[in-house]
Amino acid sequence: MFQLRDYQKRALDDARSAFRAGKKRSLIVAPTGAGKTVIACAFIQGAQQRGSRTLFLAHRIELIEQTSRKLTDLGIEHGIIKAGIDPARERPEALVQVAAIATLDRRRDSLREFQVVIVDEAHHAKADSWSRVIEATKYKALLGLTATPYRTDGRALGDLFDALIQVSSLAELVEQGHLVEPRVFGRDEPDLSSVKKVGNDYNQGDLGRVMDQPVLIDGIVREWKKLAVGRTTVVFATTKEHSRHIVEAFQREGVRAGHVDGDMPESQRAAVLGRLASGELEVVSNCQILTEGWDLPRCSAVVLARPTQSRSLWKQMCGRALRPCPEVGKQDCFILDHAGCWKRHGFLTDPEKPSLEGREPRQSDAPVFSCRFCGAEFRGRPRYCPECDRELPRREVEDVLLAAESVEDQLVEVGPVRNEREFFHQLLREARSARNEPMAARLAFRRRIGNWPKRELDSREPLLEVGWDTITKRPFWVIPLDSKPIAPVPKVAAQPPAPEGESAIRIGVRNLVACPACSAKRGQNCIQQRGDTRQTNHKERVAAANEVALGASCPECGASARALCVSSYGDRKNAHAGRLNNALAGRR
Repeated sequence: MFQLRDYQKRALDDARSAFRAGKKRSLIVAPTGAGKTVIACAFIQGAQQRGSRTLFLAHRIELIEQTSRKLTDLGIEHGIIKAGIDPARERPEALVQVAAIATLDRRRDSLREFQVVIVDEAHHAKADSWSRVIEATKYKALLGLTATPYRTDGRALGDLFDALIQVSSLAELVEQGHLVEPRVFGRDEPDLSSVKKVGNDYNQGDLGRVMDQPVLIDGIVREWKKLAVGRTTVVFATTKEHSRHIVEAFQREGVRAGHVDGDMPESQRAAVLGRLASGELEVVSNCQILTEGWDLPRCSAVVLARPTQSRSLWKQMCGRALRPCPEVGKQDCFILDHAGCWKRHGFLTDPEKPSLEGREPRQSDAPVFSCRFCGAEFRGRPRYCPECDRELPRREVEDVLLAAESVEDQLVEVGPVRNEREFFHQLLREARSARNEPMAARLAFRRRIGNWPKRELDSREPLLEVGWDTITKRPFWVIPLDSKPIAPVPKVAAQPPAPEGESAIRIGVRNLVACPACSAKRGQNCIQQRGDTRQTNHKERVAAANEVALGASCPECGASARALCVSSYGDRKNAHAGRLNNALAGRR
């Protein structure tokens, strides 16, 4: 009998509460290594005690055998439905059945009814074969288990499940000692410009031709010997040939290495993995076989030699080394990322908000442009920024996100974030280094987490400190880009002469965000005497008010329209758009 951890008990209680509340199709989301099989077996034990017929569905022999062993440890009699299984293990009379989805799909016409159906790796459950089998069981309660609650094809899991139960975050499990710390050593993504896409990921053949090069393979072996020698390691390759070439390179350097793939007989594959588990092998390379359902706690290093656009696949590959193993003194695990996945997907411990709706988070291949005024990112070339409503230049668009930089063989350790505050500060650093306004970091946070960062997450580091414009309600860098801290200027200090004529009008048009007469923004109707009711740029009204505006000063620092604001109230931008509106309030 095994002891459930607190978060596993909580997951079971939440699932049972959902069933009692009328939600009969719950999905439990737990990180790789959190013990989803343990949760499933505990749920099966409760169903058996009530006399309910229970079906556990899986698509890999490793998952079937793993679940069978756990049930045997609990003393739960069960049968196995799988082609080629030993007849002594079938036991069709048992209340609990562990079944291979492919076998059950062929036999679904003779399938008996089950009260409870448990689906492992439930992100596959929307596939046609899975859907046919699940419907044929005529279940009364459905429980799904997954570490990645999204599909690359965009088919929402909410069409099948009606409740989502998040067990715990990976960062929390690492902090509690249930999983080990993942340390990432990465580099830039290789040049994949010649790689076509099939569906929602790279074409495997094209990817193999790019990655299966001697110079890249030699770099994998060299970096492993430098960073991870002595660690039980699994390598994820692009193709079977790529995997074999990696193994040959390790063997030439005297490293005990083996290869497995899906075309190998199960007995041969099991023999290679058994040698890895016993320590006879140091490295096993594979292609599309060990991403799910394979557990080896002593594995403490993962080599990513396969770029992928799938966040789900990336998390599954990295998760193979997260389980602790006190027997060998395992304290952490190494992710040697030769594919540049960390730049696309971030880190395993990054905050993430799971959902039953929509496709997995991913980057788009379309060019991204950034507004020079507010930092908002958008695709295409609109005339006005969709966020701050300012007119964008029609000449060459700035801040195009560049393609991946040139590949360097050497891996550098890159650190993950542990909470939302650290994650947001990392985004602020990236926005600053890219010469974007802090709004770019807020938008990136919202895309990843699902909501805007709270004000208390703002950084107090000098270069990352963010202020807020009370008029436009937008953030700005307290210390501007490419600027050094400026000493406060007394209000009586001399100011540069104000511009005159057309120059003054252009400055007013460019910097004032609202009509000085009515405070209406561009695209809205002017409602005061100075304007008409057209939806225009307010150029006429800005020009008419420009003379007044240039004579006003910042209410905090006394700077005029052309001077830099040096108080805590300002952002040291020219023209002081929001502050001048306040100064003009009494003159209109």
